[in-house]
Amino acid sequence: MNEIDILNNAVHNLEKDIPITWDWKLMDYNNDIDGELDLTINNQNVIMLVEVKKDVKNHQLFKIIEYNNRFENFLLVAEKLYPKVKKELRENQVNYLEGNGNVFINKADIFLYIDTNKTIKNQKEKGNRAFTKTGLKVVFHFLLNPRLLNETQREIADIANVALGNIPLIINGLLDNNFILRLNKNEYIINDYGELLNRWTAEFQQTLKPTLFKKRFRFQDENKDWRALQLNTDKTVWGGEPAGDIITNHLRPEKFILYTEEATKDLMINYRLLPNDEGNIWVYEKFWTTDFNNIAPKELVYADLMINDDKRSKETAKLIFNEHIKPNI
Repeated sequence: MNEIDILNNAVHNLEKDIPITWDWKLMDYNNDIDGELDLTINNQNVIMLVEVKKDVKNHQLFKIIEYNNRFENFLLVAEKLYPKVKKELRENQVNYLEGNGNVFINKADIFLYIDTNKTIKNQKEKGNRAFTKTGLKVVFHFLLNPRLLNETQREIADIANVALGNIPLIINGLLDNNFILRLNKNEYIINDYGELLNRWTAEFQQTLKPTLFKKRFRFQDENKDWRALQLNTDKTVWGGEPAGDIITNHLRPEKFILYTEEATKDLMINYRLLPNDEGNIWVYEKFWTTDFNNIAPKELVYADLMINDDKRSKETAKLIFNEHIKPNI
């Protein structure tokens, strides 16, 4: 569905539960707001400034909350919203309307809250090769080094360690969704780096990260200072919360992530780790080829932290993006 279809569908489903009159007007707010929804309920009128989304992942909540703080009577309209996302929107007093007619509006003299309508199932969209497990590995290397887009396809495949035949399909997938733009026959640029990083983060969480998981551990010595651990940084690096703390000194880690090429036996011997299904150390396969000292690339640390549900992780992720990623875009 396009934005107008999503809006119309959501409002029409809301009409099934609540008698309303409404009018929609497209507006230009520097591309931040899609339009105005003039809504009348029980003779009470309110004009909402609307942002329309297909869905909203955890990593997008900061931006939505920022819009809510900037624009009076802000309303998020989305085809689908996950329960955790809706809960966080309500906690931050962000009005929303879902495609199935579920709604939360608390503005002026109007209060609406419906959360009983079932999710509407749509036909599955045609797959995009840029966001398969292989595609995500390649796109990640583009995020690390946008100039890689303009190297030969063989060099891209070698650096990302994937089969050569994947590269044109992945590039076409990015072109189809306007994540990259073609300047000429052999030259591309990333269209919106932040948007591509956020899409990658969402797909990484769902598609790639689960396949990289190796095992959970705990420290043999629970009182050991994790910073004192001497990693073999050619093969093993910190991700997630510990990496975020190293970068910003803003986060006290509770969940530890390691990305590694080392075998389980070597991890146990080298770092005195014990396998434990309830342990607070999650170990994942290292999937990139460039060295970044003792931490994963900042783009991956950002993604790990945005995937976390806690507010402090998301604050640290935003700090990393603004101070360590955005200046280099």
